[in-house]
Amino acid sequence: MDTSKIAKQIRVSEKDLQSVLKYIEDYWPKLVREHKKDVRSLIGLPNPYIVPTDGEAFQEQYYWDSYPIVRALIDHPKYSKLAIGMVDNLLYLVKRFGIIPNASRYFFLSRSQPPVLSMMVFLVYEKTKNKKWFANAIKLVEEEYRDVWMGRVHLRNFRNVHRGLSRYYDLNALNVLAEAESGWDMTSRFMGKCLDILPVDLNCLLYLYEVDLARAYDILGSPGKKKKYLDLAKKRVRSINNLMWSERGGYFFDYDWVERKISHLITVAGVFPLSVGLASKSQAERVVNVVEKTLQKNYGVVQSVRFFQNMQWDYPNGWAPMQLRVVEGLFNYGFDHLAERIIKKWLFLNIKVFGETGFLWEKYEVVHGRVGVPDRYPTQAGFGWTNAVFLIFCEMLSKSSKIA
Repeated sequence: MDTSKIAKQIRVSEKDLQSVLKYIEDYWPKLVREHKKDVRSLIGLPNPYIVPTDGEAFQEQYYWDSYPIVRALIDHPKYSKLAIGMVDNLLYLVKRFGIIPNASRYFFLSRSQPPVLSMMVFLVYEKTKNKKWFANAIKLVEEEYRDVWMGRVHLRNFRNVHRGLSRYYDLNALNVLAEAESGWDMTSRFMGKCLDILPVDLNCLLYLYEVDLARAYDILGSPGKKKKYLDLAKKRVRSINNLMWSERGGYFFDYDWVERKISHLITVAGVFPLSVGLASKSQAERVVNVVEKTLQKNYGVVQSVRFFQNMQWDYPNGWAPMQLRVVEGLFNYGFDHLAERIIKKWLFLNIKVFGETGFLWEKYEVVHGRVGVPDRYPTQAGFGWTNAVFLIFCEMLSKSSKIA
C-alpha cells in the first residue's frame, strides 16, 4: 500500500495517515476475545473473535459487524486465520441454534441482524479454495436463508410476509426489537412501526443470498438448485421494483405492507440496490443523483434526510458500513469519481477526528465533521467496523487506476 499516494489524495500528511494505520494495527489485539464455553449469558464459540470496542459495552461477536472485519483481515498476515474462524463461529451458531443471533449472547437469540453470511462464506472460499468446507458452509447459509429470513413459522421466524419480501422481526413481536434486528437501532426511518415495514436494504441482501446460492450451486455442480435461486432472485427484483422504486422520486424506498404504500423517507438504505447490483442503469443514474445532491455531505454520506426527530441512525450521523455500501454501489455502476470522492471525505474525517481525540469512533457526524451524535448510549471509541472500513477504503484508493 502506497501511503504517500493515499495521503496526497486525502490531502493529509503521510505522518497523520500512518498514525491512524498504526493505531488500527495496535488496536486489533485489544479486541480479540476467546470463550469456547458458555459463561452465563455469553455463548461459547469455537474460535477467537473480534469485538467492536475495548470497553464494557459490546463484548461479544456481532453478526453484521463481522463482515467488514472479516473482509479487512482475510488477507492479513497475522489475522487471516482469525477472520476465517469468525465465519466458522457464525456457521456454528446456525448449526447450534438455527439462527445467527444479534450477537453471541443468549438474550439475543430472539432476533438476528442484517444477513451477510453468504458474502463472508465466499470471502473464505476465495481465500482457501476449500471445496469441502464450502459445501458444508453453503448448506448452513441455505438453512439460514430458508428458515430464518424466508421463514413463515409464527413466533419463531415470521419474516417473509408479502409478495416474497421479508421484514425485520423479533421473537417478542415488538417494533422496537424488530428495529434492533435491522441494526439501525434507533431510527426514525421506520416511524416506530418496524414490523409493518418491508426494508429495501434487507431485501437487497436477500437478493444477494439468492444470487450467491445460485453461484455456489454452480460451483458445486447442482444445476437444479442454481436455477431455483436464480428464479427466486428474479422474482425478488420484480417485487422490489414494483413496491420500492419510486419513478417520481427517482429512488428506492421502504414499503409499508400493512398500509400498502411506499415510504418516501430518503435514507441511505435506498442505495442498496446498487450495492448488490439489481438496479437498472437508468435507476442507478437517478439514485446517484439523490446521493450526490441530498445525502452527500462535507465528510461523507449521511444516513438520511433530516427528520422531525433524529436518532443515532439518522441525520446528521454517518456510519462506516453504510459508507462502504454506497461506495460499492457507485463503483458497481461506473460512478468511480463520486465513489472516490466519498472515500476521501470519509478517510479525511477519520484522520481529522483521530488527531483531535486519539481514537476512531463507532459513528461520525458527517455534516460538521466530528464524533457521532449519541442516542441510547455514549458513542463508543474503538471501533471494529470503523477500523476495518478505513483499511478497505485505503486499499481501494491504493488500487484505483484513476488516481495519480
